[in-house]
Amino acid sequence: MSKANSGRHIFLISFIALLGLTFPNFSQAQQRNNRLKNNKSGSDTLLTRFQSPPDSARSRVYWFWIYNRVTKEGITRDLEEFRAKGISGVNLICNGGYGGKEPLLGVDFLGKEWRSLFRHAIREAKRLHLEFGFNLAGGWTLMGPSVTQDDAMKKIVTAEITVDGGTKFSGSLPQPEKVEGYYHDIIVQAYPVPANDKIVDPKKVIDISSQLNPNGVLNWNVPPGKWVILRSGYTLTGHPWSKWKAYPEGDTFKGGEGYEIDYLSKSALDNYFNYLGKTVIEEAKKAGGKIDYLWSDSWECGKLTWTQDFPNQFKKFRGYDLKPFLPALAGYTISDSDITARFREDFDRTIQDCIAENCYGHFAYLCHKYGMKVGNEAGGPNDIPPQDILKNFSTSDILAGEFWVNGHRNAPGGYNKNRSSRLNLKQTATAAHVYGKRQAEAEAFTEQEKDATHWTLGPSDLKPYANDAFVEGINRLMLHSATSQPPSDGKPGYEYCAGTHFSPNITWWEQSPAFFSYLNRCQYMLQQGNFVADVCYYLGEKPPLLAPPKYNIPTLGFGYDCDYINPDILLNRMTVKNGRVVLPGGMSYKLLVLQNCVSPSPEIAAEVGRYQGLNISSIPSKGMSLAVIKKLRSLIYMGATVVGAPPENAGELKDYLVTDAEVRKIAAEIWGDLDGKTRTERRLGKGRIIWGKTEGDVLKADGIVSDFTFNGQAEDADQFDYIHRKNGETEIYFVINRTDKKQTRDFTFRIAGKQPEIWDALTGKMINATAYRQTKDCTTMPLELDPFGSYFIVFRKPVNANGTTAHNFPQLVQLSSLDGAWNASFDAAWGGPSTATFPELISWTKRPEEGIKYYSGMATYSKTFDVNTPAGGNLKEKDERIFLDLGDVKNVAVVRINGKDLGVLWCAPWRVDITDAIKQKGNVLQIDVINLWANRVVHDLSLPKEKRLTKTHETFRFDMLNVNTPQLESGLIGPVRIFTATK
Repeated sequence: MSKANSGRHIFLISFIALLGLTFPNFSQAQQRNNRLKNNKSGSDTLLTRFQSPPDSARSRVYWFWIYNRVTKEGITRDLEEFRAKGISGVNLICNGGYGGKEPLLGVDFLGKEWRSLFRHAIREAKRLHLEFGFNLAGGWTLMGPSVTQDDAMKKIVTAEITVDGGTKFSGSLPQPEKVEGYYHDIIVQAYPVPANDKIVDPKKVIDISSQLNPNGVLNWNVPPGKWVILRSGYTLTGHPWSKWKAYPEGDTFKGGEGYEIDYLSKSALDNYFNYLGKTVIEEAKKAGGKIDYLWSDSWECGKLTWTQDFPNQFKKFRGYDLKPFLPALAGYTISDSDITARFREDFDRTIQDCIAENCYGHFAYLCHKYGMKVGNEAGGPNDIPPQDILKNFSTSDILAGEFWVNGHRNAPGGYNKNRSSRLNLKQTATAAHVYGKRQAEAEAFTEQEKDATHWTLGPSDLKPYANDAFVEGINRLMLHSATSQPPSDGKPGYEYCAGTHFSPNITWWEQSPAFFSYLNRCQYMLQQGNFVADVCYYLGEKPPLLAPPKYNIPTLGFGYDCDYINPDILLNRMTVKNGRVVLPGGMSYKLLVLQNCVSPSPEIAAEVGRYQGLNISSIPSKGMSLAVIKKLRSLIYMGATVVGAPPENAGELKDYLVTDAEVRKIAAEIWGDLDGKTRTERRLGKGRIIWGKTEGDVLKADGIVSDFTFNGQAEDADQFDYIHRKNGETEIYFVINRTDKKQTRDFTFRIAGKQPEIWDALTGKMINATAYRQTKDCTTMPLELDPFGSYFIVFRKPVNANGTTAHNFPQLVQLSSLDGAWNASFDAAWGGPSTATFPELISWTKRPEEGIKYYSGMATYSKTFDVNTPAGGNLKEKDERIFLDLGDVKNVAVVRINGKDLGVLWCAPWRVDITDAIKQKGNVLQIDVINLWANRVVHDLSLPKEKRLTKTHETFRFDMLNVNTPQLESGLIGPVRIFTATK
């Protein structure tokens, strides 16, 4: 073969591979055949597992037993279908789940029949090699009928009176707030009435608790002067979610109602675990299987401020007695505003420490003791007490946040970009990074809103939310959710109140592996190696310690990424190597930035505060404990580069006069003569301290260019996003288009000297890029991203030259358009006509026939066509491929041409390679189109029960679906066209 022909042959092979990558929606059979042919994947472990991910990278699913309305038949069907469709495990949650007007009928929770069904589920999961988790409750979090008032969530309450001295006081003290008849005294204190501004001298606070009898009557010889008598006690929090009630009054089933446990108390957790945890562990053993992990779901139970041994906990964590300072919790100033602020921060820190250690840490201990893992949504998503959520996650085996898809309908740009729907994803991911956990999980696709909750979003609607979660750092999804349905209930059945349903009852279940495969491939790649970030932000010590969502940090600049750390990480896990701050497990950062707050952005701080029900200041704390500043000094001497202002005090109250002075002394040693204006940088040992420059300016001055840039980034940085991971010498970028338009841009990656590869998670295919240019530090390459499209860009093989072509993707030329009439057939069992004609392609909702307008399910479009080639040429030239483009589809399509199955299409570009199936004349095209249940369900709600085709709730709580819910576009929308791909 001549060199010219050889070059042409090589180009042709590369070109065909490009075509396969660009048009992703092949059938699974096509994908399997092409892997070995084009990719030589037999010896490429990364690629092989990308194409067919292991269970560890496959999505889990929340598996709801609402009202425990389950059967063995339904359990087996669910689990077999989950395994067949690409889901690796279930997280069983038993709750009430907002039924219709009345609770559904189910078996008694923990009763004989329930236990038999539970054991059956355990056996079936074992048989099918499915991971099995159990949410330890009859609701979301740790709650239920076994929880006594003593073990329930509590708060401190106070009441006071003023009395004249010089005489004996004998009388009943005012009763502090008492919730549900529960109250216990903590202490009765007296102190002279403050002269001004309610300032109390703690040295003059005396304990007169011994003078109070059990009936609340105080007998006390009052010293001269006027005195305040402060009675402090504790009661239940009274938060609506601190005590679950049975539906319809509340949101669990009969027999599942009860209090949330006291999350500050180990003994409360022990009692709860001994009741419910040991019960399900023993039932699993009887079934010959095991529970792989126990789960505690999202914190949605409000705040708590007390537990019975809180004074001892405070003394253990803070090192001093809190009782003289308790008047501060009643609104008094203790000595001065500084002392009071320090105490209140110490009080909140103790709540944080109790939650992290006595709840999440002890839960992990108990699970591990019995051979299980532990999973948590550790401290979210809303209305939480002060928490160090990174520390909460430190003992978790499965770390989880959550994201919602509320507001999707009519959202500008094709989906709801609001950060409040995904506020804790970056936080979850950063916890995984800094504590050396390989996976960061998220409850995925939760929805609960009027007119939009059930069966209203298809897989293409969900894709941009998944992509956003992935670039926040999430690398495994817990699909929310699948309700176990007795098959006798019919379709779509009785569903859990929230979420996007992923069960055998949905219309597109048989086509779902295409969607799940995309998620699983993304998850596999994003579990490789370590996250790449240039900056680590120190959150400080002022409660609460929360990491913000991913946002464009003005002081950092575009194209850099970051993590966040708490004092625990700084003190116990951080060191320095080769000028970078490093953590066990491989994470490292160029800069450590002393942010000392959740976010210096007022907008972000306010957003987090609204979500969590906390006051979040954007003003950095000026406090730093002695232990932290000593460790900071050590890191700098070892070679770290630290950016930030010096502290002014030790922050904490214990020995504050001594520790403040010591902190200022060490700060002077570190910052020296820096003023943050004219003098901004100094060396210290092998490292340096910088004050007065932004972290972005420091990186640029050090020659650290942005990790990811694109044309137009300065004008609209929100169009695209990325995440970068490094596995040994392999660099993996995930790039997403956050718009509903096709985009072509030049993207620059901070990698040089390596061949860029383009990996498509839709198909599992990979090609070497042929259009790229490299500089000393970077590689720039053009990418064409379909609406909400994504690619992995992988660098792993050395290369010394630039690319040889102008494009990485073939250019499409329209060959013909399949205009005119289409025949369609609908399922008569679901009210559709067996035959119908579409003179033009329009949404089913625009048709006058009731059987089409309100149809839900599958319809098959068919058309016979010829292909007219330009100038009478051959249909198939050697170096071109032919593609069928469906334009737009609501919501999933399966394509067949001339009897050949060409696979599932579920998102843009709605295009499939038909080269091997098409012929010049007499092509028979069949397209199965599947929409969603909502249209039929909504219409049925307006009909008498005997005329309904669907079987589901009579009514939906919060009008999530109702007779006035707008219809969803459905069917083949088009235009349908045929393209050829040219060089």
